[in-house]
Amino acid sequence: MRPSDLPLIRRSRLFAPLSEPELAILLASCFVQTLPRGATPCRQGEEPEFLHVVLSGGVGLFGEGPREEVLVEFFGPGDSFILPAVMLDAPYLMSARILEEGRILMWPAGAFRTQIRANGALAYGAALLLSSYWRTLVSQIKDLKLLSAIERLSALLLSLAPRDTGPVTVTLPGGRRLIAGRLGVTPQSLSRAFAALRPLGVSGSSRDVSIADLSRLRDFAATRGLFAPRQEVERRARR
Repeated sequence: MRPSDLPLIRRSRLFAPLSEPELAILLASCFVQTLPRGATPCRQGEEPEFLHVVLSGGVGLFGEGPREEVLVEFFGPGDSFILPAVMLDAPYLMSARILEEGRILMWPAGAFRTQIRANGALAYGAALLLSSYWRTLVSQIKDLKLLSAIERLSALLLSLAPRDTGPVTVTLPGGRRLIAGRLGVTPQSLSRAFAALRPLGVSGSSRDVSIADLSRLRDFAATRGLFAPRQEVERRARR
């Protein structure tokens, strides 16, 4: 583990309540790996061996069915996965795949469970993290039931924008087929949604999406009662 990893570790809500001495003790059982794009740190159905915390890069969580897999959520620096399986010592319900090369903190699952039982600050950090993920899950379920593909795409683009107004280019966390799965639409529906947003200044044919004026897209979203998913808002606040 590098000294430069410590500020990245501190970005995680899991570690925020810990004092420096407490953090040093807990990290003694951890190590950091640099994983290339396409690597699979954990697979659906496996027993958890580690708690993973993203220090840099991007990770996608995929649900696997009999005929296909779909992106359920993506994670960036400061996020951990898959915390519930580690805490319950239960098989993973999803697989993780590295979308962008990054450094991952590996915390042995057994050591984590021992430490979380003994350290109230760590348990509080875990509760905060799980609560934020629960709210994100509820937000996704509501979006799937209540919003059109255009509205879901608008909310996603706004959640990725680094500021509130003016022109901006956002980078999708994965290819458009993956994003379609994340939004619960077909790739064809996603293409139509991008086309529908073109009059609002949204353009781009790859992972980089240009938004000519964020205020126009925000106004469009406001008329439909949309808001950025809480997890994404908090993630930007940590940057």
